[in-house]
Amino acid sequence: MIAASVRNVYGQPDKVSPALVDRYHELTLREGNRASLTQRFQYRSGDAALAGQIAQLRLPTLIMWGSEDRLIPPDHGQRFQKDISGSELQVFEGLGHVPHEEDPEATVQAVKRFLGLPPAPIKN
Repeated sequence: MIAASVRNVYGQPDKVSPALVDRYHELTLREGNRASLTQRFQYRSGDAALAGQIAQLRLPTLIMWGSEDRLIPPDHGQRFQKDISGSELQVFEGLGHVPHEEDPEATVQAVKRFLGLPPAPIKN
């Protein structure tokens, strides 16, 4: 079940290794994680009310999304960008719900650019 869940959130499921599945399994066993997940699913019923509050954000915001996100479709990111004045949407082609795991270098580069930091040197 965990392997299938992890493959589902990756845009490129073939990148999911047994070690990654083991890591996710270990995370589910950590104290408090199951209770937090249960709370999150219960909380979803109030999401519509909270969604209206997103437009109140008044700070620089980088929204990062994978183009292949099957858990929360990319059009949600476009909606966030529209609702958060001055925000920036960075869509990572070919990546899923966890672009920071699938391609850490690309996501770090996007964050550095957003923060005005120099890019990391490219490794050869």
